[in-house]
Amino acid sequence: MTSLHYTLIALGIGLVGAVMLYNFWQERRSRKQAERLFQPVEHDEPVSLGDLPLHEDIPETRIEPRIQLLDDVPAGEPVAEPEVGWDMAVEPEPVPFAAASEPLPEPAAGEPAAPVVAEAPVAPGVQPLAPESPLDAEVEYVARLRYTQPTTVQFAALQDGLRRISKPIRMVGRREDGGWEAVMGHAARAYDTVEMGLLLADRAGPVSEVQLETFCRRLYEFATEHGGAISCQDKAEAVERAKALDGFCAEVDMLIGLNVIPSEGGFANDTVNELAVQAGLEQGADGTYVLKDAARRPLFTLTDGGAGQDETAHGVSLLFDVPRVADGLAAFDRMTELGLALAERLHGHLVDDGGRPVSRASLERDRRSLEAIYARMAGHGVPAGGERALRLFA
Repeated sequence: MTSLHYTLIALGIGLVGAVMLYNFWQERRSRKQAERLFQPVEHDEPVSLGDLPLHEDIPETRIEPRIQLLDDVPAGEPVAEPEVGWDMAVEPEPVPFAAASEPLPEPAAGEPAAPVVAEAPVAPGVQPLAPESPLDAEVEYVARLRYTQPTTVQFAALQDGLRRISKPIRMVGRREDGGWEAVMGHAARAYDTVEMGLLLADRAGPVSEVQLETFCRRLYEFATEHGGAISCQDKAEAVERAKALDGFCAEVDMLIGLNVIPSEGGFANDTVNELAVQAGLEQGADGTYVLKDAARRPLFTLTDGGAGQDETAHGVSLLFDVPRVADGLAAFDRMTELGLALAERLHGHLVDDGGRPVSRASLERDRRSLEAIYARMAGHGVPAGGERALRLFA
């Protein structure tokens, strides 16, 4: 090795040592700065929560906001606008309501509108709907939202929340001209009264007390946020009505099915299609044939087991939804005649849903039973195929 090599080695060792000394100095300097920053601060006098200024008027318990009711104000005293603050009372329980006996007074020019009013309880038997309301109090639980004057409110958020109840709900509003219309969520229309009808029963069963509680709670929350006075009918009584209505519906809810089964093999789909079209049935996109009345309402359906799969049908089924057809006896006659004709033309056997052979005598007995069902529905105020029946048996 030459002297140059020794010189370079010495310089390298010196440089490494200098870097190590510099890093040690930087680390020690940073540690001292950190100790100065994070060491506890000493106070001359200790500070406690008792020394902090607190508001003396904060109540000990949480108080919910509410809409002030005129019934809560003594006679002769002016009614103040409801305020949001600590002095608001607990939200009232919903009460039954009736149509107002007197129109609400219009506010004078320059004066603020009076607070909204919830109707007082009324005696049983009083019609709870506003005049000419399109809702049906016999099969719906009705709540009312009232304003002192026509008001424009967006109902989209409320409607979205009510859909989670999983029961059909209708919402109608009364315009300034007194006419009623279905409330659209984002429509900018002014209403003085909005009514919501929750169907008491459907094919999924009766409405429950939990669903009614949720329904009313969402309406009260909406009124608290957007204004208006909500009135709800008695929930316990509505639950009993729902159970009774559901029991009646269960007794008359029938689907009559007839099946044509082959003696062996299957039926040619072309033949089934020809006979169905000759009988006046229309084939839908899913392959199901439907017979419709003059108003384009379904009377009964026909399906074959081979539709869309191969050229052979392994059976033909006719289905008749009893409570949803207005002229049910005529529809039943047409369906049974088609079933008998199909069995004869296709050389098959006509059986019911239980696989039992069907004859003209057995069909006549079924027809008499059907007459009794339709008479009972009419006597109960739910005629087959009517608006009530279509909603209850949707």
